[in-house]
Amino acid sequence: MQEFRNWKELINQVLIDSGQFENSTSELINQTEIETFKSTDQNSLTEIRVGYLEEDLLIYLQVFNPKIVGYNKFVEGDYFRQHDFNENGKSYGNPGLEFIDFNKNRVITILKNGLAGTEIQYVLNGKILKSIVDTYDESQYICRYDFTNRNFFQKLFSKSIEKTEGIEKREIKLNEIFGGI
Repeated sequence: MQEFRNWKELINQVLIDSGQFENSTSELINQTEIETFKSTDQNSLTEIRVGYLEEDLLIYLQVFNPKIVGYNKFVEGDYFRQHDFNENGKSYGNPGLEFIDFNKNRVITILKNGLAGTEIQYVLNGKILKSIVDTYDESQYICRYDFTNRNFFQKLFSKSIEKTEGIEKREIKLNEIFGGI
């Protein structure tokens, strides 16, 4: 592997060399530099958003696409921890991944493999009312999102969204949104 000085160099090189993403736009929000890479495919709305902390730590790497609103919600606020890629499988430590070989290899693997799993959307009149995201990681990570403005009691005592008349069920394979580089 080519030697890189920091996360930003590595991720820029890997994404741009893949031919699937173009040069990023960059902004600074609080202490996080955020780069957004847009797909080179004119028909794709997929972006990869990467956050770096000042100490050359990778805080997040997220795939975003407006077609997968549930998945976007799923990764919102998610970030790397210092020991996310340890041998015991537990995530702990301070926010951000250090720029070390083991972490670099894991991040490159994430980019090469792309997304896994499905998002099932329940749509009525073109509006997504509910989404179920399953990333195949573990069963406890199946997330359900209700995009209606119903309060707790309305959700509890009214008909389920799935049984609403005229509801359309869409299944989106996440690897079709981003299958890797």
